[in-house]
Parts: sequence; structure tokens; C-alpha cells
Amino acid sequence: MCRGCCCGTTRKHPDVDHDGIAEILTHHSGADSELVRTECLWACELSNVVVVNPSAEARHAGTRPAWITHVNTFERAEALAAWVRDGGPGIAKPPPELGRIRTGAEITRISKAGW
Repeated sequence: MCRGCCCGTTRKHPDVDHDGIAEILTHHSGADSELVRTECLWACELSNVVVVNPSAEARHAGTRPAWITHVNTFERAEALAAWVRDGGPGIAKPPPELGRIRTGAEITRISKAGW
């Protein structure tokens, strides 16, 4: 989960409960998952961004990490957590609430450092 220069801040998203979203992803994604907070993913225009790594089985089958964008509501976080619990990229079909699932190759990396 991006927590760099502007993602996850009330300065950029004052009406978003950033800690609440992180709690949902931490505690509702399943025992085999781990939420890692990272510095800027350089996709600030799509914040808040969560990258979901595929399981070892899915990676061996060629699945790439999934970039989930605009994770700014509890409902979107719950949908993401449910998908991860069900197996995530390459294993489970993503719920329609997540919209377009991107790969890192599809992300134009532009930082809004100092936003």
C-alpha cells in the first residue's frame, strides 16, 4: 500500500479514513496475507494504490502483480480484502467493485512529490 509523498494523507484526501482502510486490509485479507506500507509507487493520480502480489502458484503460471487504484472507501477496501482472501490475482475472479485491475506496466509513473 502506497504511503509515500501524498497517498494516505489527509492533505490529499481529507475525507478518507486512511487508518481505517489499512485496518480493513490488514485484518480482513486472510491469514496468508500481509499489508506492507511502502514509499511512493509513482502513481499519485490513482491514489490510494494497493499492489497485490500473486500467490506462488499464480506467479508460476505467469500472473503479474495487480495494481488496485482509488482504494479510498471502506467498501472498496472490503472488496479488495475479499478478493485476496479468495486467492487474489490469477486464482480468483476480481469483484466488479474493484473496476479495472492494472499491472505495473500499465501505470504511468508520475510523482506528485510535494503535492
